[in-house]
Amino acid sequence: FLAMAGFKPEDIVASMPAMLDVAKAGDMELAQTADIASNILTGFSLEASDMTRVGDVLTAAFTRSNTSLYMLGETMKYAAPNAAAYGQDIEIMAAAAGKLGDAGIQGSMGGTALRAILSRLAAPPKEAAKALDQLGIKVKDAQGNMRPLPDLLEEIHDRTKKMGNVQRGGLLKQIAGEEAGAARTVLTQQAGSGELQALIAT
Repeated sequence: FLAMAGFKPEDIVASMPAMLDVAKAGDMELAQTADIASNILTGFSLEASDMTRVGDVLTAAFTRSNTSLYMLGETMKYAAPNAAAYGQDIEIMAAAAGKLGDAGIQGSMGGTALRAILSRLAAPPKEAAKALDQLGIKVKDAQGNMRPLPDLLEEIHDRTKKMGNVQRGGLLKQIAGEEAGAARTVLTQQAGSGELQALIAT
């Protein structure tokens, strides 16, 4: 699986300790572990030399949240390409997937939601743009790049926490859309409490 993902022989040898650790922690066969991890590595446009980092991040996520290596693989299948395109690193997305998993939003459901959240922040449709403008949220930094997702979520939390639940829910729905609304609510709460940032730091 690693060779099919474009790994050179020396890269495969170098990545094996990380793959063995992840397979052991996840109670999964080595081949399936390598397949999932290499897919995620490619999705985030990382190099083979980053496999130890990928393995450590995945293990940290699924051992600290209500998810599994397989579920993370399904989530990242949908979320990783968008995340990489918008400069959101694997630590951020793995932690977000873990927090969604704790709320029962797992696997492809979590990945679809994360993809939608990132897409609607990067290129907000009219109603999302109006809500972001109303809250004074600047999605881009001075260089025109998307700011880190936890920073944006924390700002949204702070600027809506004193609103009534109907107004707050409506704004969150406008920003995230119908399908990703529940995920956005969970992640906004987790960022507002600092729990998402704590998992990212771990």
